[in-house]
Amino acid sequence: MSSGRFSGTASPEEAVERQFDAYNRQALEEFLACFADSVELLVDGVTAASGKEALREIYGRQFAQAPVKATSLARLRQGEWIVDHERIDGPALPSMSVLALYRVRDGLIDQVQFLGQQVEA
Repeated sequence: MSSGRFSGTASPEEAVERQFDAYNRQALEEFLACFADSVELLVDGVTAASGKEALREIYGRQFAQAPVKATSLARLRQGEWIVDHERIDGPALPSMSVLALYRVRDGLIDQVQFLGQQVEA
């Protein structure tokens, strides 16, 4: 694991949990290590980012602004897909309730889809 990449033996649950933990600690490099170089990020069906470097830009800015915390409310698995119902909170963004769909191949997340709506205060 010295290369910063995982061996590909992680189950989809383990891969998603690793990125979830790194996200909550705002550990950018650990977070990015959970994703394939060619990762695709979609938000409400629209491509928001392609590739790990695009994720670095998005999440680097988000982590630098203020702490964020994700709470998993429920998790399901179907084959290589993990579906989380998550609540995202942080002072720099409105609270969100989202469905996060993660596709894991060879131990790395290669696609993320977010479907969400703002939680009313």
